[in-house]
Amino acid sequence: MATTIVPHPMRTAVEVSELRKGFGEGRMRIDVLRGVELKARGGEILLLVGPSGCGKTTLLTLIAGLLEPDSGTVKLWGEPLELLSSEEKTAFRKENVGFVFQQFNLIPTLTIRENAAIPLLIRGMAEKQAFARAAEMLDRVGLGNRLTERPGKLSGGQQQRVAIARALVGDPKLLICDEPTASLDGETGAQVMEILRANALHPDRCTIVVTHDHRIFKFGDRIAQMRDGTIESLEDAPQTESVRGIVPGVRG
Repeated sequence: MATTIVPHPMRTAVEVSELRKGFGEGRMRIDVLRGVELKARGGEILLLVGPSGCGKTTLLTLIAGLLEPDSGTVKLWGEPLELLSSEEKTAFRKENVGFVFQQFNLIPTLTIRENAAIPLLIRGMAEKQAFARAAEMLDRVGLGNRLTERPGKLSGGQQQRVAIARALVGDPKLLICDEPTASLDGETGAQVMEILRANALHPDRCTIVVTHDHRIFKFGDRIAQMRDGTIESLEDAPQTESVRGIVPGVRG
């Protein structure tokens, strides 16, 4: 049975404690995460930065429950993932987690409305209702007049907006983004981050973005710097004073 999060604005959205993960055996073993400690709050965009190979994507994968840690705990809105079975984790993700990747991962033979509706159809929502909800979300990201077109007819930035609409269509409480602007020019990347920023400004949502793109730092609330499998620092992002305080009880 799916577990649906009932968030509260004062609750921690994501809590990672003593998280460790390695791959391989014996001399070939590589310790990727080495006791990571991290908290993300409701109503914020947390940027996760660091050099390639420092463990950022592995950390995201563990937070999403797609991998099992060697040790340590992950809690999403207070729900310990280790207490869920594999089937329960899958159901939990369907209800509570959305994903946006650098590669848009759209199905080329489907229209953008059909692509955006996929998470709802997987949940078992009726097709008519799912398509209506997908059309509404695509309109929110500026593509309401392109519903019947296929991804190949769109620019890279437009395809990323379709991917964002697909991620948000189920109203996830946690949005996980892996390099969402890496393949986009500066202006288009800023447009994408504006969409994510608007979605994040609610105390019952949290967005974690892995990025190497310094141009988007101003859209975050805090920046977690990773190095060698640990969180080295956690600081306020630059130029965020104008958005702090919009959601009472979450920023400051």
